Amino acid sequence: MRKVPFTMATQHPDSATRFVPVREEPEEAVHSLKKPTQGLGCDEYMVDYMGKLTPYHQIGQIVLRLTQEGLVPGKDVFITPRMVSDFSEEPFRQFMTLFAVLEGIYYSITSTGEQGVLEIVQAMTNTVEELVKCEERANSLFGVVESELKIPRAGKRLRIIPLFEGVSGLLSTREVVTKFAKIANIKDYLRVFLGKSETALLYGHPASALSCKVALSDCQVAAEEAGLDVYPIFGGGSLPFRGHICLENARNFLEEYKGTRTYTIQSGMRYDHGSEKTIELNEMIRSSIKNEAIRFGSDERRRIVASIMIFAKNYLQEISEITKKVMMVAQFVPDQRERILGSEEVRYYRELRNIKDLAAYCPDKNIAQVMEGLETESLKKLPRVIKFTAALYSCGLPPELIGTGNALKEIGEVQGQEWLKHLLHEIFPSLLNDIETATKYYSKGFLVTRRIEKSIENLKSFVTFRELENKYGILVKVAESYIKDLEAGKSTTPSKFAIQIAPGEVSEYLGGSVSANLGKLILDLGKLRGSLG
Repeated sequence: MRKVPFTMATQHPDSATRFVPVREEPEEAVHSLKKPTQGLGCDEYMVDYMGKLTPYHQIGQIVLRLTQEGLVPGKDVFITPRMVSDFSEEPFRQFMTLFAVLEGIYYSITSTGEQGVLEIVQAMTNTVEELVKCEERANSLFGVVESELKIPRAGKRLRIIPLFEGVSGLLSTREVVTKFAKIANIKDYLRVFLGKSETALLYGHPASALSCKVALSDCQVAAEEAGLDVYPIFGGGSLPFRGHICLENARNFLEEYKGTRTYTIQSGMRYDHGSEKTIELNEMIRSSIKNEAIRFGSDERRRIVASIMIFAKNYLQEISEITKKVMMVAQFVPDQRERILGSEEVRYYRELRNIKDLAAYCPDKNIAQVMEGLETESLKKLPRVIKFTAALYSCGLPPELIGTGNALKEIGEVQGQEWLKHLLHEIFPSLLNDIETATKYYSKGFLVTRRIEKSIENLKSFVTFRELENKYGILVKVAESYIKDLEAGKSTTPSKFAIQIAPGEVSEYLGGSVSANLGKLILDLGKLRGSLG
């Protein structure tokens, strides 16, 4: 049986302290995968072709560098690319990604005899048929490379890791896994990727976390039904909204998302929290990971899904009131990786946010009816989750707070206080800790509508709001004044000041344009939080 990774370093652009150009990513990969005496000690590195300007030769470069360091890709450490899934709209991008994978495999086989790259993450899984066709396509091209370049391929094949995102996608995990295993004739194991972050952007923090927990439970059921091992990858960042995967919260997330086999260690953790904490987190995950997920019975699962719908509905109602302003602020969030611009992101969320599909999972017809009537057109144009999260935090409104207070009140009224107590203490015990962590960045500002204000007041009966740190509050107020001026089209002279961000680091605002200073403010606020978004 192959070694299954515990931690996966990724190329997410969520670091506030460092911009990483693509030319430095091969060295980043090697450093992430080296043992803690020389690197960070991660087991796996994800090369991302989803919305990123990643060179197609990057996988081959990483393979060659690892072999120079005495590490065998596919055996000691793992390289796992993520590629676009929409073959009908972007067939050549998928072909080029597959050939990039095969280049890495060729270098690995010729130098070490090992396959090097074993799996590919397919973003935005829609149907089982799509997964099967993608795996067939990958191995068909593998056959071409084998034939043309005369490489030994006996016993080697590429596998697909389905990525589940969105509430309806995560709730379909059991069905997709069992069907895919049967049609693709998978007998030994299957890795699946559960996307917390994008689901949070689409439906809010509580709905996304609960959907991941249901998916983890369903993975165990699917494993038993299909007669194989299922190894979930939990994709999340270091802020609560995106998973709360950081050293300070390790005991909570290891308990909350137990059943996970691999956790992503994203750029915000590696650069903003630093190498020492990252190494310690890697070691803690490896020694304390809990393979057995919470198992939900059919009645309990149905009630959790009903709660998910209430959380999602309230989040959608509140976020829709401020979408245009959030999008405006997100334009000023600096890119911390080199990305592809264009229609891909719009199409990505268009596919993920399908309210009718979501409403079909809702056991309460009244809630389903309300959700189907929501105006979601503007929400289909949201920025990617890191910019979205950074924009909200920079305006003093942590996204964890949106919709949550009103939803908790409604759950108590509709599903009963006993269920609400069970939900908060047994089903999702770290929710209130996540919310309380986020409250220390709350500063009532121009994004707080009446509905959001009411939700926050309701939330105060569940958690104690922490005091806003003085320097964080100063930066939020300056950012808010810039944003208001930009929104009104005013020409304003930027404020001149300096502020200590960290020991030995003073950030100066002594000149420059309002827009440039706003981008710098957003990064400085991210440094204080420990992640951009």
